[in-house]
Amino acid sequence: MHKNHKGKEGKEMGGSKVFSEGFSFLFLAEKLLAELTPRSREIVRRRFGLVGNQGETLEKIGQRYEITRERVRQIITEAVKNISKRSGHEDFLSAEEKIVFTIIQNGGIIREVDAIEKIKIDSSQEANAVKFFVSCSKKIFEVEEKGLLEKAWVISLDVIGGIKRLIVEAEKNALKDKELLADEEMLSKLVALMPEIPQERMMNFLSVSERVKKNKFGKWGIIDWMEVSPKGTREKVYLILKEHKKPLHFTEIAGLIDKYGLSKRGAHPQTVHNELIKDERFVLVGRGIYALSEWGYFSGTIKDIIEVILKASGRAMKKEEVIAEVLKMRKVKKTTIMINLNNRKFFKKEGEFYKLKK
Repeated sequence: MHKNHKGKEGKEMGGSKVFSEGFSFLFLAEKLLAELTPRSREIVRRRFGLVGNQGETLEKIGQRYEITRERVRQIITEAVKNISKRSGHEDFLSAEEKIVFTIIQNGGIIREVDAIEKIKIDSSQEANAVKFFVSCSKKIFEVEEKGLLEKAWVISLDVIGGIKRLIVEAEKNALKDKELLADEEMLSKLVALMPEIPQERMMNFLSVSERVKKNKFGKWGIIDWMEVSPKGTREKVYLILKEHKKPLHFTEIAGLIDKYGLSKRGAHPQTVHNELIKDERFVLVGRGIYALSEWGYFSGTIKDIIEVILKASGRAMKKEEVIAEVLKMRKVKKTTIMINLNNRKFFKKEGEFYKLKK
């Protein structure tokens, strides 16, 4: 008779302590594995990572027990079949039902990594125990297709066809203009492309795509787009500015790179500043403040800016007009603008109006 793991003091099993208020997949897995032979039990535990932090390779296990990789595979297959035959056992059902519920709540399919997060696993061994139960379950199926689907869990293989078609439509049609899409924009396009799929399941289906991904700002694109997976510092800077839609100081840009997790090592402000200086996509518009040139900003002094403004207007302008236009292009003091505007070498004042000096 199995001892109830919901004891007051808790119990150590495979490196994980289980308390009365907790639910342990690892504890339940250990109870089921207890009926195997000692060697088979230990091989399964090592292969699935129920000891240590991760599963061991077939080769490593084979070397440990002085048997071939194929023999290790056979032992694991036999053990999984043995556990699967006891799918009606209350311990097996307790674990399986929790996983199935998570998949159902996610529209019938969920990425393996998302499932582990939603189940709120607090250790690598617990996470590996969840994967162990999935491998033994007859109700849960693991699906994965390189270039299309990430490793995911489903409770019905019937949905796979629809999921694949939806992902293909999203990449080839919804994102054909190479523009990032917010959730509502992506959903609107998908509904038009595949009205037969329930709206409430579309985003869940899309979440298992290997190529169609959300960036750090929650917008959909293709994994190899710079706006989705920025590589170097310049790409990260560009993404921050484009998302915030306004000029920013280089120290603020560095902070936002860290805030949104775009850099594993952390963004150094001086490094960010150096990259801003080198790239023509970025324009200095104030002291340490940069904007994107695609917004209409261009490099040059305040004098250069005033010249461009007056040429573009084709007429003389009042100082208030000139100041307002310059401030759209540069973050500077009004007195700085006036000092440049009063440069008689380049600009001529006639009454209240200013124009270029010929």
